[in-house]
Amino acid sequence: MTTKVTLFISFIVTFIFSCSSETTTTTGSINWWCTQTPHHKTCNHHVAVNNISSATISINHFLEMTVKAAIYEARVVRKLAQGIEANYPNAPGKSLWRSCIDYFDGIVFTLNMVLDPTNQPSPLDVHTWLSASITYINVCEKGFETINITTNMLPLISTNLTQLILNSLAISVAIRGDDSPELHEWNLSDEYKLSNLAMNKPDVVVAKDGSGNFTTVQKAINNVGYRRGRCKRYVIYVKRGIYKEQVVIPYNVSCIMMYGDGVGKTIITGNRHAGGDMLSTSKAGDLKDSATFQVWGRRFIALRITFRNTAGPQGGQAVAFLSGSDKSALYHCSIEGYQDTLFAFHSKQFYKECKIFGTVDFIFGAAHAVFQDCSIFLRKPLPGGGLVVTANGRKYPNESGGYSLQGCRIKAAGDLKPVIGKYKKAFLGRPWFPYARTVYMQSFFDNLVDPQGWLDSWGFNQTAYCGEYKNYGPGSSTKQRVKWPGHRVITDPNIARRFTVVEFIAGNKWLPASSVPFVPGFEKL
Repeated sequence: MTTKVTLFISFIVTFIFSCSSETTTTTGSINWWCTQTPHHKTCNHHVAVNNISSATISINHFLEMTVKAAIYEARVVRKLAQGIEANYPNAPGKSLWRSCIDYFDGIVFTLNMVLDPTNQPSPLDVHTWLSASITYINVCEKGFETINITTNMLPLISTNLTQLILNSLAISVAIRGDDSPELHEWNLSDEYKLSNLAMNKPDVVVAKDGSGNFTTVQKAINNVGYRRGRCKRYVIYVKRGIYKEQVVIPYNVSCIMMYGDGVGKTIITGNRHAGGDMLSTSKAGDLKDSATFQVWGRRFIALRITFRNTAGPQGGQAVAFLSGSDKSALYHCSIEGYQDTLFAFHSKQFYKECKIFGTVDFIFGAAHAVFQDCSIFLRKPLPGGGLVVTANGRKYPNESGGYSLQGCRIKAAGDLKPVIGKYKKAFLGRPWFPYARTVYMQSFFDNLVDPQGWLDSWGFNQTAYCGEYKNYGPGSSTKQRVKWPGHRVITDPNIARRFTVVEFIAGNKWLPASSVPFVPGFEKL
């Protein structure tokens, strides 16, 4: 085991050094490359045997081979899962297998993005998309754990796929090396106020009263059609009204911008729920299908819209907004629910001046997300219920992902404020997976925040990263915080800078095109 770890560390160090040079290309035989991966036996079986294993290839060519092998295996796993789902005897498990099939579809689509030259993926894009692919499997597995269904079939059919993606992920990390953003191009103390999003002329209008092109949001989405390659913005204006519907923007519908008439005026709402309580994990169904609004297509932008789930605290897990949209941004939106309100599933996301309401784990998932100047409201839970803001789902150390909350306000919502003394205090977060990563910077904590700050429900306090930097307010004292190895009271601004828009999600490279304003650093927050 020690030898394998040493070899892998040597592999990472060597390639980061080699790939940082503009003139050096590291090459080797396929057999040799496979020995450098964390799961070399799987690599030998699925990659080396299907190619001329003695041929000399570059690291980029080898990555392409491993991704192709993962795509092939994902299709095999999807077919096996379809057979299991078709013969599954009861509803809870059958529903989860159906969701897992959707997730395997997502893996195939996402891995193909890595290979599609029209996407012109950067090393960070590749790293993000491979991390997204592994997240699909992680969430599929977690679904069965949550409802206490023991299945030997899922690991039996998905282990090779997991290992192939992890191999590709390790290679992508080596290729990325040091691709930090060019900080000298940015004044980190300025806010970048870009063009007025509302000035975009809509391609279509949605109106409940029939005065637009469509009367439902989903019909407008269905009208868009398949979109790939260069991003041409498609603008949907949703007029004021309450739209009771479940909306899904699929993987192949990208570059959608959707704006409404304001928070509380344009409302997309639903009441689906999975049931159960994540604090006891005794009952639950499928989280994805509970979502009022799902977006999977890349570069989604939303402005001045309320996304709501009205299942209430008694409904248990009930998602208002789910995003697996890379390079997506929400601005002046409200996301309202109780448990599991915002499922920030995967990929790079940005939330600016949004309101987010909930009770338990109401910002959760494995996305690589920054929340800037957002108001986070804790609502009144069920009697005896708990209050937890975040549950980050980063499982492997090589994954991208984590949450950075900058300049946010953690406060009691109107229904909780008058009875706040009757409930337990709130926690800033609890790690949902082993390498969860959550950082609060320059944020206001009301006195409802528990002095310990963080909660460990799943035993990940040894590996999770929970950071706090220059927060303020009555709940911000770190004197009684948890004594976990991964808890950090950050005092070094250079460390804090790693969790800014520029460094954490490379926002300077894609947010300007979205026209959503952002502070690249942290000085003026």
